[in-house]
Amino acid sequence: MEEIHDQQQIDRPTKKKKFSLLYVDDEATNLRVFKANFRKFFNVYTSTNPIEAIDILNQEEIQVIVTDQRMPEMTGTQFLEKILPDHPDVIKIILTGFTDIEAIKDGINRCGIFKYITKPWNFDEMKGVLERAIETYQQAAESEEHIKELEDSNVELESRVRERTQELNKINKRLIDSIRYAGLLQQSMLPNDRYLSRQFHDHFVIFETKYLFSEEFVWTTRLNFRSEDYTVVSLIEFDGKGIVGSLKTLIADSVLNYLTHDRKIFHSGEIINELKYELDAAGSDELQCDLKVSVAVFDHNANTLQFSGINQDMIVFNGTKSTLLKGDEGDHFEDAIADKIGIEPDASYYMYSNGYYNQMNEDGVKFSYEKFEEMLKSVQGKSMGEQREFLMSNLQTWKAGSSLNDDISIIGFKL
Repeated sequence: MEEIHDQQQIDRPTKKKKFSLLYVDDEATNLRVFKANFRKFFNVYTSTNPIEAIDILNQEEIQVIVTDQRMPEMTGTQFLEKILPDHPDVIKIILTGFTDIEAIKDGINRCGIFKYITKPWNFDEMKGVLERAIETYQQAAESEEHIKELEDSNVELESRVRERTQELNKINKRLIDSIRYAGLLQQSMLPNDRYLSRQFHDHFVIFETKYLFSEEFVWTTRLNFRSEDYTVVSLIEFDGKGIVGSLKTLIADSVLNYLTHDRKIFHSGEIINELKYELDAAGSDELQCDLKVSVAVFDHNANTLQFSGINQDMIVFNGTKSTLLKGDEGDHFEDAIADKIGIEPDASYYMYSNGYYNQMNEDGVKFSYEKFEEMLKSVQGKSMGEQREFLMSNLQTWKAGSSLNDDISIIGFKL
């Protein structure tokens, strides 16, 4: 059973609209614990019965549903599939044991599941998922309002043109909304600033996409339990599959959480191997993507950093001294080598895809890795926020108003 958190220890949020959650679980004790933890942040409705829960959905304005998978009357996926036609916009989250994960994966597209969380959940993980769910709901609602405004602006068009335009809008809306929704899901699952501030003394993230979605992803977690105290950071790129690569990042987020929190794997090379295995198992051969990945594991007890990468590197700066941790080539997944160094006070750490230094100017010249490394070296006296502004300013100057030719992912941080 989850421990109820002392609300006085939680930062008091600014006054804003409270969104409504519905939690469905046949165990009443679980409902009481959930409500005690989250009623300060949300309007929490609970039900031990899926049929009763449907009545609540029909009577109340609910933005997010959290349901247990194993219930006597119907499973969580059956419940979500049942309500989908009448409540397509509600964000759906499911709680499950590890043994039910395959059934959940099968139901993700069928039921419109936003996220599944393995039990037992912890407060920080659940609160982060709920906050991202609300953000996704708001962004989708704003998107729908904007599209409606665009559609309404066409009412004065001549009848035949209006009919043809409406037909095209319906087709485009379905296509664009599908792509936009994938992008919104991806954005919502990136570590937000508040979450990163709890893990790092200082940090910045640059995540710039060429299209509405990205083939790249930044992920991090902190596990501090009894004798274990680890921070894990990963940067992933799925090369060459477009929106398929974007959807793969959503799977990678869940897999990395499972490998670290459930299986307690804290060897960077083994994380990469297991991640590749799980991703290859998800989908047909036609959906396979070339994977570039880096994983950094900080052991705070041993005061060491362990790094592994496949076609990605990592730079550590301590003052003007720099250490480049090189990743392996793409055919070395099974024996990914782990470099280990000591954690030095005030060191700055950078993980990145090749997107920034592959950006081309109007003459078709790439920025280059050498310039990128020298630029990072030149800003070591600045805060991480100032470093981000410097990197973005130089990027805009280099591009001179032209669009990106590649996605960009960079995370810089100090422990």
